[in-house]
Amino acid sequence: MRTAHQTYAALLSDALLRQHSALKKSTDAKYRIIAQKKPGEAASLDITPFVATPKPAAAAAFFSGVRSVADLIAAYHRARESKPFENDLATIRGQVHDYARAFMSQLLAQAEKTFSTEQARLIAAWVCNLDIYVAVKAVESLLNSKADMALLEIAADYKWTVHFDHLAIRCGHAGRRDAERVVEMLRQHHDYVPTQVAGEDFYQFSDGWNAYPLYKILDNGQVLRLFIDQSDAQHSTQIIRHWNRVYGFTAHHMGLRATLLENGVRRAVTLLELTAALAQRQIAALTPTGDYTQGLLLQVFTKPERNADIPDDLKLELRLIDPELERAVQNAKLLELVSREEAPATLAPHYFALYGLNYDAANPLHSVPAYQYFLPAQAAHVINTSVQTS
Repeated sequence: MRTAHQTYAALLSDALLRQHSALKKSTDAKYRIIAQKKPGEAASLDITPFVATPKPAAAAAFFSGVRSVADLIAAYHRARESKPFENDLATIRGQVHDYARAFMSQLLAQAEKTFSTEQARLIAAWVCNLDIYVAVKAVESLLNSKADMALLEIAADYKWTVHFDHLAIRCGHAGRRDAERVVEMLRQHHDYVPTQVAGEDFYQFSDGWNAYPLYKILDNGQVLRLFIDQSDAQHSTQIIRHWNRVYGFTAHHMGLRATLLENGVRRAVTLLELTAALAQRQIAALTPTGDYTQGLLLQVFTKPERNADIPDDLKLELRLIDPELERAVQNAKLLELVSREEAPATLAPHYFALYGLNYDAANPLHSVPAYQYFLPAQAAHVINTSVQTS
């Protein structure tokens, strides 16, 4: 017997198959569709929404009164102190170099000198729609990425709504169960859940790392996705553990997407539109991926923010492990641009009803992507792309 979530997915599958001739019906389940990557190779996309109970957009309690950069930084600290975060876990914080704390302090100090009041208010208004965990990580990301900030700024000119899509948090390695400890903290203290969809609760990659996706929906309709990744225990040169050593548990990247309300119907802003707008700010994109999904999930990265201020003792430590690491870890932060095709507008009320929420087409946060999850080939593309130099 189908669940309510699978019934919705079956309706969505029928609609997508009518709309995209290149997508094929799965032979074993109505809630899966097949995308042909290349001859003899296909991707199976389970479009069943994750099961969760909506939680409050709790960041608003800290960021709604921000009127200046100093206010933003004070709100950041209050939010950070209100709930447990990774650095509160004695079992994993010791692996992070002291430089990580200095790096974050430097970002905050630099923001007080270089960010405008308008930018601070824009950041605060945006993170008010999030939970405490993502709001804290998003502020850190925005203060460390001209690309993220530029997207928020130009959205108003294009009448876009910028949606948080996901964060990737870089942990240490599986030998210490670092990602597992972070996942436990996020489930216990921040109300994140794994999905019930098989294969979307854990990923293992052939190039030496693994990851746990987690999900959450807020009572304002905003969906939050986390990708908690770590190096495999035996892969001592895999980059994730060294990013964690240098930068701690700041986000490796933040995925953002945008939608536009046209004639009462919400549509996804395409990667071409996103990259063209950012190019006007001299922000270049790297290699896109996801064309085989017919637009259900597309992604591209901007060039990384480079950090050349890593202390000499840490550089030496990295060189002794692998000479390439010193260069690779300088790619401190990047923006992932995401485009997720919206489900047919007729299905949007059905989707929100799964969570006990009333759909409002005019609400800018009421976006309903047809495909909710990550795809292994695109997740692997993250690491391969993110070590490219700027």
